Amino acid sequence: MLVYLKPMKFANPLFFWALLSLLVPIIIHLFHFRKFKTIYFTNVRFLKELQQETQSRSRLKHLLILLSRCLALSALVFAFTQPFIPSAAKQRTGSRAVSVYIDNSFSLDAQGESSSLLELARKHAQDIARSYKPSDRFQLLTNDFEGRHQQLLTREQFENMLDEVKPSPVSRKLNEVIERQKDLIRQEKLDNGILYVLSDFQKNTSDLISIRSDTAFDLNCIHLKAQISDNLSIDSCWFDSPFREKSKPDQVHFRLANSGSKRYENVPIKLNIDGNERGLESISLGPDSSLNTQISFTTNKSGLFQSELRLNDYPVTFDDAFYFSYAVPDRINVLVINGQGESPYINQLYSTNPAFDLKNNDINQVDYALISKQQFILLNEVDAISSGLSLELVKFVKNGGSICVLPSMTADLESYRSFTTALNCASYSANKQLSQNTDQINNQHPLYDDVFENKQVNIDLPKVKSYLPFKAIGKVQEDVIMRMQNGDLFMASYTSGKGKIYLSAVPLKETSGNFPLHAIFIPTFYKMALYSIAPARLYYTIGIDEPIELNNTLLSGDQTLKIRSAKGKFEVIPEHRIIDGKTYIYIRNQITEAGNYSIVQGDSILAVVSFNYNRSESTSRFFTEDEVLESLEKSGWTTALVLDGSLKELKQEVTQLDEGRPLWKLFLILALFFLALEIAFIKFLKN
Repeated sequence: MLVYLKPMKFANPLFFWALLSLLVPIIIHLFHFRKFKTIYFTNVRFLKELQQETQSRSRLKHLLILLSRCLALSALVFAFTQPFIPSAAKQRTGSRAVSVYIDNSFSLDAQGESSSLLELARKHAQDIARSYKPSDRFQLLTNDFEGRHQQLLTREQFENMLDEVKPSPVSRKLNEVIERQKDLIRQEKLDNGILYVLSDFQKNTSDLISIRSDTAFDLNCIHLKAQISDNLSIDSCWFDSPFREKSKPDQVHFRLANSGSKRYENVPIKLNIDGNERGLESISLGPDSSLNTQISFTTNKSGLFQSELRLNDYPVTFDDAFYFSYAVPDRINVLVINGQGESPYINQLYSTNPAFDLKNNDINQVDYALISKQQFILLNEVDAISSGLSLELVKFVKNGGSICVLPSMTADLESYRSFTTALNCASYSANKQLSQNTDQINNQHPLYDDVFENKQVNIDLPKVKSYLPFKAIGKVQEDVIMRMQNGDLFMASYTSGKGKIYLSAVPLKETSGNFPLHAIFIPTFYKMALYSIAPARLYYTIGIDEPIELNNTLLSGDQTLKIRSAKGKFEVIPEHRIIDGKTYIYIRNQITEAGNYSIVQGDSILAVVSFNYNRSESTSRFFTEDEVLESLEKSGWTTALVLDGSLKELKQEVTQLDEGRPLWKLFLILALFFLALEIAFIKFLKN
């Protein structure tokens, strides 16, 4: 119930003239005398005492009857004046617009006392509409922010649209919602705006403190409470390495979150790949905690794979499945641009491994058309880097490619400097004919993730006879790979745009040192090529509009791309743009169901993508009614009201918000009570 501290008011105060009718019973009482006849007895002492006692009781009885009669009449008069306690909300006159926001996010799938919270919210919204006049205008707003919701409706139109409100994967911040409610009412230039927010006020999305108060609007919050708040969800997944290798054991890592107070024991988590179960793990998890774990599997062929991690949990089920996609490339394209002939060490490493497709180009016969199709490029003892080649290589790195520079000892340092400056990395200086030992290796670098079984302090490293020192000037994203005893860098990596560039101080020649003969050479260059595969997105989140990037896909003429559900029940033509030879696809909220999808051109599948629901709705942490009210008051909404959404009937509460609390029924009950009291006095009190 709502509690008001405002003074009572009366709809028909002229009825107070009827209080003059109280004079009638008073006059009757005053002039209702009994005449007693005097009778003389010989001894009247005892009779006189009895007569005095009887007269006192009779007088008390008549006074009580008079009092109850006057009170009954007064209560009846008060009932006809229609007394009420005014609403705590500011009283407004003129045309009114009532905006009702229903939080139709997945958390409202939870059960209330007798139905889901979303069903209860729809019923409360209907009660709100029926509490106002038919001439008032209404807005229905949900998390979907549909264009048809950005208009004012009649009450009948509003109730019809309520039936179409369904659970949505989109979640919104409350500040964003309330600003949208106010925008429509301002656009319509209506005098009064009344805002209703029906939500469970989840802490992840309810930014109550940031809601800006506005005295032109009344804000009323309906707090919906779930009966069961336990929920187990798969929060995210990832791989340790960006590259999947055929026939090599792998692990998919995932995060499991328990946001409730219940402990889960031996919950089975299944890994399905292309519809086939490929892994199973049983997990136990305590209340209000999370766990990172993994499932092992092996991919025996190359291609595109659509996968799913799944558990079974009730009542919140939208976050029981987590979808992801990955590719196992058939071969990695490696291009070597040679300045002084092909390197036997490079040829031996890449040409004998079926995972790589090796091509050699002479510096004077570089096929620029090949550059954009490569994943890894090596500049092998190139004396000078021409401006044209430099531009192509810079674009290649910025778009996600990887380059390794093996310098020429007779290099044109100016052309090298122009090239490395464009990539924002270190620059080479004049060569040093100086023997040095390499004494430091960064075994935390991604190139050596699984190379060393033991992180040894003293290990044998390459020896150097002559080298080209390089050093970064200014702020660069530098990761040292190996360093020489004198402090000069032996090898380092740099991030530029979406790609990587590796700089070596020595070429692969025995005259410069023993690096190509050293055991560290093979894992270093093998991992460089392996990590040159641009890490594809495992999944996207519905409601977050991010472009999907496709490599080596060019469209011409009337060619279009389509996104097709793995279940085959959904297909859409998305917007696409071509930028720097890459195709970018924009979903624009066209996908609303979590799952695996294919990007197709004609009959060809170009890529696979996965979409998951936003996990912000998975948490079971909610604001209480008192916390909601306190937060709103801190943000300046001192007139905001919070109602209990668990009430089965909300119409009476909303009517009181609008018209105040009527008290005529209370006074009518009091009138009947005093009349009954009068009858009791007459019947049971004896003279």
